Amino acid sequence: MARRWSPLALAMASTVIAMAALVSACSTSNGDCVGGTNNCVCVATEPSCSDDCADGEACRVQCAAGQACDVGCAPGQLCHVECSTAAQCDVDCAATADCHVTCPASGCTVTNCVGADCVVSCGNLGEATRSGTTATCP
Repeated sequence: MARRWSPLALAMASTVIAMAALVSACSTSNGDCVGGTNNCVCVATEPSCSDDCADGEACRVQCAAGQACDVGCAPGQLCHVECSTAAQCDVDCAATADCHVTCPASGCTVTNCVGADCVVSCGNLGEATRSGTTATCP
C-alpha cells in the first residue's frame, strides 16, 4: 500500500527544496553570497565574500559585518553595495552610471567610479576621498 503524505509534510518538503534551490542559485565562486549573482547577501559565517555581478540586471550586494567584501559590478548596470559594517570592502563600479557604495569608515576602495551618480560614503565620516576614478575611505 502506498504511503500518503499529509499536506503539512508536503509543504515542509517543498520549503526545503525551495531553500536548497535558492542557495544553489548563487553563482559566486565559493558560495559565500546567497540569493543569486546580482542580488545577494553575504553569509555571515564566512571570513570573506566576493561577488561578480552578471550583465543584464541591477546588482545589489549586502556584505556581512566583520568580513572582507569584494564586489565587481557589471558595466552599464545599476550597482548598489552595502558594506558599512565590513572589515574591508573593495568594489569595482565598472564605470557604470549608477554606482552607490556605503563603506566602513576606513578600509574601503571603489574603482572605476565615474559620473555624478557614483556615490561613495565612508561610515559616519561623509563622502569618500576621490582621485580620478578611485574613491577611498581612509
